[in-house]
Amino acid sequence: MSSEEVELKINELNISKSFSEKEFQRKTYWDCCSGSRLDKRAVKFFSQLTISLIVIIFSLYQLYKETNTDIYLSLLTMILGLYVDAPRL
Repeated sequence: MSSEEVELKINELNISKSFSEKEFQRKTYWDCCSGSRLDKRAVKFFSQLTISLIVIIFSLYQLYKETNTDIYLSLLTMILGLYVDAPRL
């Protein structure tokens, strides 16, 4: 193998690597109107967590007031079921 062939293979690897990095950045980051970049995964996780915490706090408050406990217990069970994985062997 000559040195030109080795350089050519190295250049091909660098091009494919930079292309995959661009694809990864395009799939995982959002560009905001303010010019900053946000990670899609983090935005999705923290928005789900915030909404879940709001529902949990609201359900616990309603259970404390003892008004129609069936609905609020099912809401709490649903939120718990979303976060706890099914057991596996």
